[in-house]
Amino acid sequence: MKKILKAALYIIAYTLIYMTIMILCQLIFGLLIGGAGGALAELVAQGPQATQEQLEETVFAVADKINDYVLMNTGIIFSISALLSLLVFIRIFSARKINLFAEIRMDRRPSGADMRYGLFAGASANFLISIIVMALQGLGLFKDAFLEHDTHIEMTFGTGGMLPTLLGLGLIVPIVEEIMFRGIVTYELRQIAPWKAAIIVQGVIFGLYHLVPVQICYTTPLGIYFGYIAYKSGAIWPAAAGHIAMNTVAILLSTPFIASIFEQSSFSLIFVILSIYMFISSLIYFVRKKPVNIIQD
Repeated sequence: MKKILKAALYIIAYTLIYMTIMILCQLIFGLLIGGAGGALAELVAQGPQATQEQLEETVFAVADKINDYVLMNTGIIFSISALLSLLVFIRIFSARKINLFAEIRMDRRPSGADMRYGLFAGASANFLISIIVMALQGLGLFKDAFLEHDTHIEMTFGTGGMLPTLLGLGLIVPIVEEIMFRGIVTYELRQIAPWKAAIIVQGVIFGLYHLVPVQICYTTPLGIYFGYIAYKSGAIWPAAAGHIAMNTVAILLSTPFIASIFEQSSFSLIFVILSIYMFISSLIYFVRKKPVNIIQD
């Protein structure tokens, strides 16, 4: 029981650290660089004489400025917060006298086929998810849930400069999240559960971490599949390749030009066929593959 409680507390702590650092980075950058600090300083200058209406106006002004700045610099802010979180995780494992990179299989070199089929999994999954979401929206199902989802995706991937967004959300954040979920969270779960259970539970945690209901529905099975890929390949890098491909496709689909091509029926059919082929190829490859350098349960 103590081992289960210890693992659960570590997993909760790592998740809260990651989310807290992300929120703090947004607040700090918004206040110091985004102009929100000026509005806040005005309120402080007014002191006790500020009316309730002035207080509310200032609070909304600060929130709007922070939000606007974060939206236009999502890639940079998320990159910095992800890297800071990684440094904290490294420090925690060092204090526990555990070799983080060895334990989460970062030091293991996967084969080229592992990387290729991991990339196939992520890229094809995003196309298939986009098609399914569009189909359900066309049927008029779950309108509010899909509206919330589309707004969230647009705010995350469709704002800010293309280069920093690709670098941050398309590269740095996926790698750090793979280190966290397929690496650290899975490591903690492996102290109390067999591989199969650890793969499923970390996928559920990964899904819930995204918070948005529609996103939870598809990130949970994706998290489980990425965990399975990491298990079969004996390294987190093929899963990271899939995560990078998934986010990169999401970023590209958020651009008006790519989105307009994707929405054309002829191109949509090509994307569907190609995505199904890539995903099935990936699935067959990893199902047939024997786990590499992993101690069996």
